[in-house]
Amino acid sequence: MQAQDGQCREIFNQMFNAINNVRTLRYNLSSLERIDNVMTHAHSMVKMNISPFEIYYKNLDNGIEVLWREGKAGGDAVVNPNGFPYVNLHLNPSGELMRKGQHQTLLRLGYAYLGDMLFHSFEKFPDAVKNYAHRLNDTVWDNLPCYKIDIVFRDFTNTPYIVTQPGETVAKIASQYSLNEYEVLTLNNITWYNDDLKVGQTLLLPSAYAKHVALLISKTTNLPMVIRVYDDKGLYEMYAYTNLQLNSTIPIEEFTESYSGYHF
Repeated sequence: MQAQDGQCREIFNQMFNAINNVRTLRYNLSSLERIDNVMTHAHSMVKMNISPFEIYYKNLDNGIEVLWREGKAGGDAVVNPNGFPYVNLHLNPSGELMRKGQHQTLLRLGYAYLGDMLFHSFEKFPDAVKNYAHRLNDTVWDNLPCYKIDIVFRDFTNTPYIVTQPGETVAKIASQYSLNEYEVLTLNNITWYNDDLKVGQTLLLPSAYAKHVALLISKTTNLPMVIRVYDDKGLYEMYAYTNLQLNSTIPIEEFTESYSGYHF
């Protein structure tokens, strides 16, 4: 047991260190998210630069393209809808039009957000790695040898939270406590992430990002290649990375609307 505890700790330390050292990413992403009790699929291609923070995203199912650049366009994303209204749109990446029908926002692509959520989930429980993380048989994903780690927060629970300040929202509370925003939203039957909550209102907050997280972590890059999140109903969300290119040079032109490979 002590040997496995040490192995898991080392794997997680390497993973968090690798996430902190990401400078650029190119990858394809397959996602599954449960929305209103229905699993929704998406397949996309992503390019990211971390500093300055820049994202190019293309939905491979419907051809929608999105470009977001730190400090540009007033914080909006430029969106090619690949259809009506046949012009580029400038949209808030956290607004309803871009956020509806998905768990995460555009700005949470990559690894930083999910890595941060997992790190803080571990911090909430004493000896979390020792008590909850288990290394299973190694496997292969996208031709890469991977560690297979299962994390089950056996002490996971939903606890009451009383709103004490005007202006509190689901988004702010979830960020403060490193929780899954969509889970907090649906658990409490609240309409939207940025709706002001009433002082004295009682919410239920999960004690961690999720009850059960299963990871495939590349032995080559030490980055997660598959992230599966479960709740009491089963699979809640899944993100699977393929064709990952880490810290390769991405020309600045590829984060512009005029790049020849795009259709903005």
